[in-house]
Amino acid sequence: MGFWKEDGTPGGMVNPQQMPPPAQYPPQAQQQVQQPAQQHAVPQPGQQSAQQPLQQQVFIPTPAFAPQSGTNVPSFEERFNQLMKNAVRSPAIDLAIQISDLILEQAIIERASDVHLEYQGKSLRVRFRIDGTLQDIANITSDEKLPISQRIRVLAGFDPESATKFRMEEGRFQKIIGGRVIQVRVSTFPTVNGEKLVLRILDRTQMGLDLNQLGLTQEDMDTLIRVAHNPYGIFYTTGSTGAGKTTTLYAMLRQRNTPMVNIITLEDPVEYRLEGINQAQINPKTGFGWREGLLTILRQDPDIVMVGEIRDHESAEITMRAALTGHLIFTTMHTISAPGVVERLFEMGTPHFLIASSLLGSLSQRLVKKLCPHCAQPAEPPSEKAVAEFVEGLDPVEAEEIKKIVTRQGAQFKVEKGCPACRNTGYLGRTALFEIMIMNEELRKAVLAHAPTDELKRTAVKSGMKTLLMDGIYKASCGLTTLNEVLRVTATMS
Repeated sequence: MGFWKEDGTPGGMVNPQQMPPPAQYPPQAQQQVQQPAQQHAVPQPGQQSAQQPLQQQVFIPTPAFAPQSGTNVPSFEERFNQLMKNAVRSPAIDLAIQISDLILEQAIIERASDVHLEYQGKSLRVRFRIDGTLQDIANITSDEKLPISQRIRVLAGFDPESATKFRMEEGRFQKIIGGRVIQVRVSTFPTVNGEKLVLRILDRTQMGLDLNQLGLTQEDMDTLIRVAHNPYGIFYTTGSTGAGKTTTLYAMLRQRNTPMVNIITLEDPVEYRLEGINQAQINPKTGFGWREGLLTILRQDPDIVMVGEIRDHESAEITMRAALTGHLIFTTMHTISAPGVVERLFEMGTPHFLIASSLLGSLSQRLVKKLCPHCAQPAEPPSEKAVAEFVEGLDPVEAEEIKKIVTRQGAQFKVEKGCPACRNTGYLGRTALFEIMIMNEELRKAVLAHAPTDELKRTAVKSGMKTLLMDGIYKASCGLTTLNEVLRVTATMS
C-alpha cells in the first residue's frame, strides 16, 4: 500500500510554505525534524549537537561521507588490499590483528550497528548492518585461513579455538578508535562452514543518550520529561528488536540521574555502562534471574527501577505492585503498538485494577531511514483520490488526522535518489517514529471495562496521541524520510 498519483506513479509533496503545521505538531517540532543529524538524532531548535561531524573524529575517511578534494588519505579498499599484499611478509597473527582492527575502524566510520563475520569454505565474508540493512564490505580469501576469528575471540574473553561442543558464548570488549571508546559485544554461532561471529557496535557518540537526540517532537519530548519526573507508576516502551527501546529508557533515566535519586537497572545484557546508575545483569547460571533480581532490587531502597523486559505474569505483577508502593518503574515489552501493552498484560493474567491504577502510559517506536541530504529531491504531492483510498481502511479518527497531515500546506515531501555519499541508497542515517499513550480518566475506564486494543487506540487518538503512522507521515512531510519508507516500517500498524 502506498501513495500514488492518478497516473500510477509514486507521489510525494511539493514545497509550499504558507502555513505552519497542525496544532498538535508545534512549529518548533517541524524545525527540529528538518535539521540533519547523526544516526537517529534530531537536534532541538537553538541547540548545537554535541556530536562533531563523524569524519572529524576518526582517522580514515568514510565512503558514506565524501572526502575533501585534494586529500590523499587511502580508502578502506586500498588499505585492505595493501595489507593483503603484505600477507607473505607478515606473520598470520599480526595480519589478523591488522585486518580485524581495520574492519572495526571501518564499521565505526560507516556507522554500522553490527558486523557479521561468516566463514564460507576458504573465504571470510564481512558484512555491515548500516541503517538497518546488511551490506557486503569485503570477501577475504587465503590459502591459509587467517586467525581473524581467533583474534576476536581473545578480545571477547573466549577460548581462542572454537568449542568442539556447542555452548552459548557471549562476551564484550572495548577499543579506542579515533579517540573514542567503542564497546563491542560478541556472539558466536556454529555453522556447517565454520563459526559465525556477530559483533554489536556500541558507540555512545552515535547512540543518542539524551532525549533531544532521539528525533522527538518538542511535544513528545515534554511528555517523556513529565513521565520521567513522576514520583511513582510504571511506563512501558515497546517495539521490534533493535528499534531503540533501551536507548529511549536510558535517555529518560538520565533526566533523573542525580545524587539524590537511587536508580537501579536489571538488564540482559547491559547495553551501556551509565555513570551514577547501578546496573545489574541477569545471570541464570548463578541463580540470578528476573524474579530474584526484582525481589532483591526492591530491598535496595530504589527510587527508580529499570527492568530490561517483562516476559511473564510474575514479573509483570511484581513491577506493577512496586509501582503502587512508591517506585517509578521503566521497562520494555514486545507488542505492536502502545495501546497493545494493555492487552498483553491482560493475557499475562494481570488484574484490570492493577493495570488501571499503576500504568502511567506506554510508548511504541520504530526506526526509519533518513533521506540523504546530499541527493534527496522534492516530489509531487499525491492526489486527493490517492489519499482517500489510502485512509479508507483506517480507523475514522486516525484517517481524519492523517488527511490533515498529508494535504496540509507547508509540507516538504521528498524522494530518494542515491549518490556516493549514501552508497547510492538514497538514505543516510536513521530516526525514530514514536507513539506515546498517556493514561487519563477515559483510558482507565476503558481498561477497567477490558476494552479491546482498537477501542483503546481510538480513545487515545481522541485524547491527542499520535500513532506511529501519523508521526511517520508528519516526519516525511518535513522532508526527513519518504512516504514509502514510513509505510514499509508501519505496514502492520493499521
